[in-house]
Amino acid sequence: MRRVESEDQAFTGAEAAIVLIAIVVVASVFAYVVLGAGMATSQKSQQTMYAALGEAASGLRTGDSVIVKLDNDRGYVRFVEFDLETLADIAPIDPGRLTFTIATKDRLVTIPPGDPRATITWRYRRDDGDLLEAGEVIAVRLNAVDAIIARGDTFSIEITARDGASVSLARRVPAGAEKNVYLELF
Repeated sequence: MRRVESEDQAFTGAEAAIVLIAIVVVASVFAYVVLGAGMATSQKSQQTMYAALGEAASGLRTGDSVIVKLDNDRGYVRFVEFDLETLADIAPIDPGRLTFTIATKDRLVTIPPGDPRATITWRYRRDDGDLLEAGEVIAVRLNAVDAIIARGDTFSIEITARDGASVSLARRVPAGAEKNVYLELF
């Protein structure tokens, strides 16, 4: 009797082709998922970059000098005055929505928007708008009586805009300062 041997070579080639096609399909799906995740991450980082750029561009800058007035009685700081301007011309800032925080070693005084302890006047204005834009300067005068800043004390002021832009300054009142004088602190 003769044994019949079957030819499996063609069948093995078809199996190999099916497995190869399955691997290519799985790899392409995986590549699509990876590329999709990469695109989503790229878009999110782009949004973050633009948000950070907008926030940095709407930053504030104080002038170099700060003027304080000492009172007649005990030599405490009666008011603090300084200039304020924007850093760039991307996002204007509403001066009426600024929050001021005066900090000493013993006290923390917050002056919210609209509080009469903060007086804002225009030092240089380019247009009739109420927003602080690049090239414009405002003078800020803060009533610092509640902060009780004495001669020899160090104080800091943080100015925060509604959109989150902030700047701070720190100064020290000379210990030997006279009463009832104006001092320019650098």
